[in-house]
Amino acid sequence: MAQTIPLPTLDTADHDDPKVVAEQRADDYSTHVVPFSARVGRWQLTMSFWSLLSAMVWLFYGALVASLYGTTNALIAIVLSVIVYSIVNALFASWGLRSGLNSTLLSRRMFGVVGASLTALLIAANTTYYAVFESSTLAVAFQTYFEAGDIKIWYLVVVVAMLPLMLGSVQTWMAKLNAILLPLYAVGIVAAVIVAAVKYDNNDWWSFPGIVPDVARSYPGWVLGFVLYMGIWLLMPSTVDFARFAKKQDETFHNVVTFGPVFYTWLFLANGLAGIFLVRAVLPNEPAAEIGVVRAVLATLGFVGLVIIVASQARINSVNYYLASANWERLVTGLTGLRIPRLVWVVIVSAAVYLLMLTDVFSYLQTALNWQGVLLVGWVAVVLTHFVIVPEDRRKGAEFRARRLPKVTWGLLAWLIASGIGIYLIEVDSAPAKLAGISQIVVFVVAAGLYAACTKLLPSPLRDRGPDVRNEVDDPWGKRVRCHACRHSYVAQEMDRDARAGNAPICDACAT
Repeated sequence: MAQTIPLPTLDTADHDDPKVVAEQRADDYSTHVVPFSARVGRWQLTMSFWSLLSAMVWLFYGALVASLYGTTNALIAIVLSVIVYSIVNALFASWGLRSGLNSTLLSRRMFGVVGASLTALLIAANTTYYAVFESSTLAVAFQTYFEAGDIKIWYLVVVVAMLPLMLGSVQTWMAKLNAILLPLYAVGIVAAVIVAAVKYDNNDWWSFPGIVPDVARSYPGWVLGFVLYMGIWLLMPSTVDFARFAKKQDETFHNVVTFGPVFYTWLFLANGLAGIFLVRAVLPNEPAAEIGVVRAVLATLGFVGLVIIVASQARINSVNYYLASANWERLVTGLTGLRIPRLVWVVIVSAAVYLLMLTDVFSYLQTALNWQGVLLVGWVAVVLTHFVIVPEDRRKGAEFRARRLPKVTWGLLAWLIASGIGIYLIEVDSAPAKLAGISQIVVFVVAAGLYAACTKLLPSPLRDRGPDVRNEVDDPWGKRVRCHACRHSYVAQEMDRDARAGNAPICDACAT
């Protein structure tokens, strides 16, 4: 009769490992599950995520859609976007809260351990590009206001001056920074709108029909405007990355306020209306551009406008740098095992942002963002479809541990095929015009359909790798188990047994 070899005894504790707490204060559990003890208060999380509220890009998007398709169509597209974003992100926020997983770990179940690294790469690249975009906007604002200086010098000034503000994390002072600057931004934008209403002719802003004639539109203007707003679905995985720090008792609050309709009404509707009005009133004869919004604010408020722009860009870049540095860290650690602290990544990202600003970044930025927008829509489609059709994962969180999943899954193929179709529709002139006009919607439908078919028709990618640490403790979320590799203790929820080390317990980061 075969003799059963006893499993190595677990070294457990009921409290956090002090070394882990100290380390993760800056790294924000970038490659680990966020334990309940590290969750933050509702307003601390709200103010951290609401860093996104004050980007000039939200004013620009409203102005852009109105410029192309008319104010009425822009408002319809914005309201639809508020509804869709609120519903989807409430679901993602609940999933992130319950699982404690970031967007990369959460998507391992759909794409595989290596396949999910594309999630980190996508978010890292996207937020780095946005950091370049927003930093360039601030540098141009300085040069425009002072009417002097080489733009390259202003680029350097912006990056260096902003660097200390980018070192915060959700657990530290990111919320305090943004809570201080938010009222300044809100009052400033309201003041700019009031001054523009008094100082400039603005009679046609509400009835402006758009510069794209009806005969040149493959679909109604509000549909095309909604598709433009789909290009910034980066907010969906970003929601997961922040919601993992939420407390269980705050779930309803966050679904309504932090990540739901309150947030998106302000983000899209209020900012969009302000952008439409300012550009139509101050620069009615110029094409909509983000620098146009900056010029409109400077024209109405002068030096006070410059202060408002600095505050807005400091807020948005705090989250751009946070997400970029955290996701570059996840990507490199996940693929190579090399562990570089997030604070070092902030410096690396800052250097990369400056170097990219020195290039003719706007010549290829739009193409890069279009491609990344397509990939993000495909990501959302697959993850949302999994959430809907796999109820057990919806309730308790998807399996993410490296030893229990393959490197890649059929879900990755569904994502890439749908994204490839989207890029083809965007880039190839001979693509069917009716499909090219709604390329983002096509990507969503194809990705969701392919993933649903794979999930229902193909074997599950889950692997049974023997003993499970979660089943060996009375409370997987409360017990900390020491990892034999790094010698740190993490919640049992993320721990597994390492067959290569005699089934000794191992944390997911080391297992990866």
